[in-house]
Amino acid sequence: MKQINTKLMNRWKPLMGALSIRKIASLFTLILLLGINASFAQQRTISGTVTDGTTGETLPGASVKVKGTSRGATTDLDGNFKVEATANDVLVVSFIGYATQEIEIGNKTSFDIQMGLDVSQLSEVVVVGYGTQEEKDVTGVVSTVNEKEFNQGQIASPERLITGKIAGVNVNPGNTRSGGASITIRGRGSLQAQREPLVVVDGVPIDTDGSSGTRNANNFINPSDIESVTVLKDASATAIYGSRAAAGVIMYTTKSGKAGKTQVAYDGSVVYSQIFREPEFLNPANFRAVVANKAPQRSDDLGEASTDWFNAVTQPTFSQNHNVSFSGGNETINFRGSINRMNNREVIVGDENTVTRLSLLLSAKFWNDNLKVTFNTKNALNQDTYKPNVAGLAASFDPSQPIYVEGNDEFGGYYEWEDQGLAPTNPVSQLEQQVNKGENRRSFNSLNFDLKIPYVDGLSLNSSTTFDTKDGSNNYFEPFTLRNTNRDGFISNSVNKAYTFTHFSYANYKKTFGSSDIDFMLGYEFNEQYRETYGYFGENLRDDITAYFQPSQIPQDEIQINALSPVRNRLQSYFGRINYSLQDKYIATFTYRADGSTKFGPGNRYAFFPSAALGWRIIEEDFFQDLTDAFTNLKLRVGYGVTGNQFIPDYLYEKNYFVGTQTASYQFGDNYYQVIRPTAVDPNIQWERLVSTNIGIDFGILNGRMSGTIDVYTKDTDQLLFNAPVAAGTNVGDRVVTNIGSMNNSGIEVAVNNVVYDNTDFTWNLNYNFTYNRNRITALNNEQDENSFGIEIGGIAGDVGQNIQIIRVGEAYGSFLAFNQLYDDNGLPVKGPQPVTYEDVNGDGSVNENDLVVQGVADSPILVGITSNMTYKNFDLSFTLRGKFGGTVYNNTASANGYYNRLTEGNILNNVHESALTSDFNIRHLKSNYYLENSDFVKLDNLTIGYNFNQLNNMNLRAYTTVQNMIPITGYSGLDPEAGIDNNIFPPSTAFIFGISAKF
Repeated sequence: MKQINTKLMNRWKPLMGALSIRKIASLFTLILLLGINASFAQQRTISGTVTDGTTGETLPGASVKVKGTSRGATTDLDGNFKVEATANDVLVVSFIGYATQEIEIGNKTSFDIQMGLDVSQLSEVVVVGYGTQEEKDVTGVVSTVNEKEFNQGQIASPERLITGKIAGVNVNPGNTRSGGASITIRGRGSLQAQREPLVVVDGVPIDTDGSSGTRNANNFINPSDIESVTVLKDASATAIYGSRAAAGVIMYTTKSGKAGKTQVAYDGSVVYSQIFREPEFLNPANFRAVVANKAPQRSDDLGEASTDWFNAVTQPTFSQNHNVSFSGGNETINFRGSINRMNNREVIVGDENTVTRLSLLLSAKFWNDNLKVTFNTKNALNQDTYKPNVAGLAASFDPSQPIYVEGNDEFGGYYEWEDQGLAPTNPVSQLEQQVNKGENRRSFNSLNFDLKIPYVDGLSLNSSTTFDTKDGSNNYFEPFTLRNTNRDGFISNSVNKAYTFTHFSYANYKKTFGSSDIDFMLGYEFNEQYRETYGYFGENLRDDITAYFQPSQIPQDEIQINALSPVRNRLQSYFGRINYSLQDKYIATFTYRADGSTKFGPGNRYAFFPSAALGWRIIEEDFFQDLTDAFTNLKLRVGYGVTGNQFIPDYLYEKNYFVGTQTASYQFGDNYYQVIRPTAVDPNIQWERLVSTNIGIDFGILNGRMSGTIDVYTKDTDQLLFNAPVAAGTNVGDRVVTNIGSMNNSGIEVAVNNVVYDNTDFTWNLNYNFTYNRNRITALNNEQDENSFGIEIGGIAGDVGQNIQIIRVGEAYGSFLAFNQLYDDNGLPVKGPQPVTYEDVNGDGSVNENDLVVQGVADSPILVGITSNMTYKNFDLSFTLRGKFGGTVYNNTASANGYYNRLTEGNILNNVHESALTSDFNIRHLKSNYYLENSDFVKLDNLTIGYNFNQLNNMNLRAYTTVQNMIPITGYSGLDPEAGIDNNIFPPSTAFIFGISAKF
């Protein structure tokens, strides 16, 4: 047996040897491979930067995950990331709006990841009434301005963010830094009811009525909190808001927190404001010369001073703004809050506003993300020191008199005209002795629930409740020493308390059926507004030293209590909307709203507001596919809708009774009794109603580098509300608020967005808009008599009861009505008694009101806006250019002060406007078209230059400088071509802003 085994072993020995060598080799190879694999499997730090592949901008907040693991990171403010991974791992990089990328790591440790846009997400979501829509499905006229496109600098009120940005939207920012801007969308649509748009904040309509102690009802909104501003312009878009939307809708969407690292941001700025344009009145030397030449008999009344009164009441100012925000969260809860303190000093000496604003937005998801709860609070404290606008008074005050007179204790040491009852008060004395302070607290609090119904795909419920409170007060004080021929000292106090309660709920159902998409919404809204005002006032104080806001210093027989009965009004509404899309080509939107308002009588309390709009996405048609290389978008829109206007005082349909004045007492025997008198009312007063039609085209060409809209519209307002004169004997008063007629606005709007150039180092976006609007009064049914030439409006200074504008059928609202001035062979106006200086238009041999001619309109029909945004490496440059054309302005400053008899009016000396040197008028010519001037202008509203310090670690820092309200390029001789009637306007100033923005 042993021999056999030995033989067998010897036989297999060579084979076994070979196997052993193979095993060893295999084992060695296996070990080598395992070693190599082990080296590949070893984790190491992978870093990189995520940027936009088109613009080169970094993308903070992008998600970088290791596929199949829980490891990952979020890019910081500079787009940088670090993760632990192995060579075999795959990075998954994603960011909202961009195509997700998967990148194999291999041997690389550093990556420069460029993200491309996700074509499937290119359709932008647009905010509309009670919801959102994809931009491609919008059929109404909706324009949105995002944060990157806002006007820069120290913005006190949110409406100024979009000045000059949107076609058809006329934002007149005014000349004060802390006051609000006036806004008109597609022309003036009402005579006396609210002419400005409804304001919606985060989906909630708000009350924009003024309140004691604040200059602007909207400045409780911190402009730095706003993410976008959306404007609904035509009735097919606004009808969902019914009776409050005749003037359009402006929707502010504020910023919210996002999942990721908590971010803290700071923005601070200092503002220097300077007046560069002053009223053109005589300087002291010229004033003395003119008095010597035109009123030598009053030369002895000239003083020995040379006072620049305008500069005495105005000043260059420094203001400041500080804003801190913080935001963050995770996939379930997010938050964002801000703290803002803004101080604005006006160019009138002592005039100042300080506002402190706190906001917080919390959002949380529950029940597998089916329920989203959002709490939103915005709070503001306004503290104001008001000063009267004495700029006009100062310009016309005698420059030969001093500001102060030593020993003049009766008037606190100030110079005053003595024994002249109608003489003006020293303007510096008014500024320094009057005390007028206001304070207003506003708190806006909203709670929203958004529930996706489980097991019913596409069905959701949304419910929102908001409580908005305003608490304001004003205190005013005059000492004995302030010149006033009617009283010795004065105190007044006014307190205003108000709240607005709003609740709305709606159900929304979205579903796709084959090639059809349907979105159905049905809702209910209730709104209640309450306000009360009370206070006191009194004169002839006992002691003005200790009387500062002390009612005890008012004699008992002089104090009067001001207590208005609480006023409450309610609005109850039902609304619905259907959006339908077929094959992603044919779109239809239908809305309906029923409003019931307590502002109207029982028979006219409810009104109904329907709308319909159709859209055709021509770009999706088969026959158009050969042109898709040229066009990236082409859509035709047609819309029709009805809206209303219920913004009038309460209870105008019902008589209120008050105690008549003593001068209107009734005699019974030997005694006189004050009577109880009713107010004049129209019990059948109704809603204003606006009917609007719009045809528009949306287009995109040059691979999306140029896009825009063209819209043609007409809107008719009937049942216009106005405080109109009535025939004698038909009512208890001579005027009554009633429905008097109708008005038409029609026009065209063009908006173009253009990417002029874009690469890694240099980008340039240029947007421009053009608007033409034609306004006409089409009916006036309640004139005082059938032969009346219209209703005069537009009160002017210079004489009692004078007007310069007219409401007349066939003319634009506020058209100027003036005589044609006659001129001599030298082109100078004819002087002399007024009838012979004006043209006899109708040739009847006399000049009277029948020769007054409608000429020019205050509201310019043509608006132009240009916005430019450039970046070059770390630098950025942006500006907003705005122009108005085709309008007229009445220079009332010149007409009320530009004649030589003005020198001695009131038995005192007055300064004269320099226009008298040219016109050589001796008497006033208030209604001469000599003072009507072309109001065309181009103005650089906003110019900003900034620099980004990108090399800093863990922080983004930007320094910038902004110039606001630069001097307009205009042929108008006065201060402000936008004034309409230029009379004692607040002096316009240019602001220079220096600021920094930092994000951590």
